[in-house]
Amino acid sequence: MRSPALFRERPKAVSGAGRPARRVSRLEAAVSSVAFLTREGVVGFWRNGLMSVAAVSSILAALLAFGGALVTLWNLQAVAARVEAQLVVVAYLRGGLSPAQREGARRAAERIPGVRTVSFVPREEALRRLEEALGGVELADAVRQNPLPDTLEVRPEQAQDLRRVAEALRSVPGVVEVTYGEDATDRLVGLTRLVRGAGAAATGVLGAVSVVVSTNALRLTVLARQQEVEIMRLVGATSWFVRWPFLVEGLLQGLVAAVCASVLWTVFYPWAVARLQQAWPFLPVLPASQVVLPLVASLLAVGTAVGLLGAAVSVRRFLAR
Repeated sequence: MRSPALFRERPKAVSGAGRPARRVSRLEAAVSSVAFLTREGVVGFWRNGLMSVAAVSSILAALLAFGGALVTLWNLQAVAARVEAQLVVVAYLRGGLSPAQREGARRAAERIPGVRTVSFVPREEALRRLEEALGGVELADAVRQNPLPDTLEVRPEQAQDLRRVAEALRSVPGVVEVTYGEDATDRLVGLTRLVRGAGAAATGVLGAVSVVVSTNALRLTVLARQQEVEIMRLVGATSWFVRWPFLVEGLLQGLVAAVCASVLWTVFYPWAVARLQQAWPFLPVLPASQVVLPLVASLLAVGTAVGLLGAAVSVRRFLAR
């Protein structure tokens, strides 16, 4: 027989003036811990002012160099794209073709895979272009009959498709000759590839340098608080409890550096574009309206990522000891 004591109501925990104490759920405890550790990270960022300034300055210098590489890469890609857009395959048509035959040749050229646009240039237009290229010379008075044929100007979607499109045009009915400046075009396409590859490589190297610089700067912050970290570990603090405030500090350092770099580039790039256009009006430079917003977004993303990654690497190496 069970004891009556087992059926008695257990006393409820009280809090304050006899009120039942509310149990704290795991989620509430986790949210409270994250809020506390985040606040500690923000306080640590302001408390370690000198170390924070050193870390922000180091990340800022790396982000400024990264932004310069990014701007240069975008402008080089724009120049390469503009040059490649001017590449054209010229197909000379046989003389005496009827309008229907010329239209059939144009439609056949449009059906070639990789072709972007096809333009029919009559012989009269070709003669006018030649006169303009020669400085306005009136050739109509010097020649009795226009010696230029009708042509099709075919622009491929990509510069790499030039040779393949030219070979396909040779089989189009009515086409007697195809040219696209094979040697010069191949060299130009190779040069644009080299420019894009070099710009992308330089941007990647400077991005890696940014991570290394920020990691070293943030490592000094961790080392300066070595005694505090050791005390937390001695009293049983978990790795995430120790790591979280430093991640917040790294995030703030990267974010502040990214904001400073964004402000500097927002001011400098329009000024530099205006100066370059005054000095060299023929130089193709992307306008500030196409560069500033993507650049600011890239700097903010890279800055915060670099701050978090640098802090994570620095704390991980320290905790692994």
